[in-house]
Amino acid sequence: MYTLVKYSIIYFLYISVVYCQIRLDINTIPDEVDVILDDINLGKSPIRNERIIPGAHVFEIQKKGYAPIKYDLIVNPSKAVEINFFLNPVHNCKFKTKEKGLVFELNGEHYWDVDNIRLHLEAGDHTLRVFKASELIDEQIIKIDKPETFNYKEKNTISNK
Repeated sequence: MYTLVKYSIIYFLYISVVYCQIRLDINTIPDEVDVILDDINLGKSPIRNERIIPGAHVFEIQKKGYAPIKYDLIVNPSKAVEINFFLNPVHNCKFKTKEKGLVFELNGEHYWDVDNIRLHLEAGDHTLRVFKASELIDEQIIKIDKPETFNYKEKNTISNK
């Protein structure tokens, strides 16, 4: 009797897994992006007719020259899931100044006090704050949409060169 119950449970679980699989399609802009699902490389996008089971999953989307994406998703039982990812390009940018005694802060993450620095920045808007003697003297939104050099002059806005 115990063996029969044990095999019935195993059979039920097997059938549940086989029939609960969901069709997965993944599209990306740009194409040819590495798609990793739960630490398993599925290959390059677009991904078609992959199978996934309901539950929590982690997607990682990566391509050189673009900001990576890590995306947590809970998949509910359904027939199919289609996911679209858009990757932002990363640009090489330089910040220069001839001013002395300034401390720069970008997005509350990057800090520097040198007169010349290079950063890899994701395309989009960024907040630049400038301090002198621990006092905020300037705050600007800068738009990154290509590799650029920014020259900072105190009491002026950033100028693109």
